[in-house]
Amino acid sequence: MTDHHIHIGQFNELYYDALEVFEAIEEAGAKYGIDEARFSSTSSCRDDVELLKIEEETAYALSYTGKLKVRPYLWFVPSYADKNISVFSATKTFDYCGIKLHPAAQKWDLENPRHKKCMEEIFDWSAQNKKPVLVHSGTIPDDLPTRFSPFAIERPNSVLILAHSNPVKECAELVNTHKNIFCDTACIEEKNLKKLRSLVREKSKILFGSDFPVTHYIATHSFGIKYSLKEEYLIDCKIMP
Repeated sequence: MTDHHIHIGQFNELYYDALEVFEAIEEAGAKYGIDEARFSSTSSCRDDVELLKIEEETAYALSYTGKLKVRPYLWFVPSYADKNISVFSATKTFDYCGIKLHPAAQKWDLENPRHKKCMEEIFDWSAQNKKPVLVHSGTIPDDLPTRFSPFAIERPNSVLILAHSNPVKECAELVNTHKNIFCDTACIEEKNLKKLRSLVREKSKILFGSDFPVTHYIATHSFGIKYSLKEEYLIDCKIMP
């Protein structure tokens, strides 16, 4: 089974080393049949993020030699678009499994011609390569699932994954209506997962995603619980589609 939503890198004041993260997933996830992790770097949230630095971090992550298969998402940010960095050129360095977008953390201005063109290129890339665009979804105007879904709907060969399945009703409606739209379980509350399962007709379109180790940060820094990485991932795996 694949965990579609893993992170490495800088998250607030903590740095999550990729090899340590993958080792914890391999050891704890074996119980649940996790044999693949698709990851992106939260270092991309830094204001001074540079593509070269993310590529160096990705190269290090791909040096993992364990049994767990690790595949990178390219977290694409608006500053890349502002610098005229094309997704087609940026994705040549590694065999990326998809593109990650976080419109709640980074301001994508779709009225800005550069940003609009970049978004169209991202979903064109998805359609041409049949690889997903993983988009953080939520309830604020910037990350509503209906904000980015039109790009996927216009390109039936593209793939959109609505990360976090938030809000549940709206995400489920999109998943049910469009063959190329999926959702994941990252950081979803149990009551919302139950609701999601009841609304989504094709259960295979609910993808397992843990948001690990952001979950570890929340547990240890927001709630003061002393979990190891492995202990946290065991808990994360209990909520599966």
